[in-house]
Amino acid sequence: MNMHLPEYFLGDITATVAFGILTILLVVMGYKVFDKLTPKLPFDETLKSGNVAVAIVIGSLILGICHVIASVVSAILGA
Repeated sequence: MNMHLPEYFLGDITATVAFGILTILLVVMGYKVFDKLTPKLPFDETLKSGNVAVAIVIGSLILGICHVIASVVSAILGA
């Protein structure tokens, strides 16, 4: 059983890993910027106390950031 992968497969895997790492870094940066822009709202402490409403807001923020990043990556790759 001798399977040959196309020569562009390694490049695609590398691009996927690179964009995945970049996406994670940008999401973390986006959350940190949001946290700095809203200093009077202690999201971290409120999340630790178990407030579900704040968790929904933060989850929505992260999904919004991911949507923007996905649009940019799609535009870069021409997909």
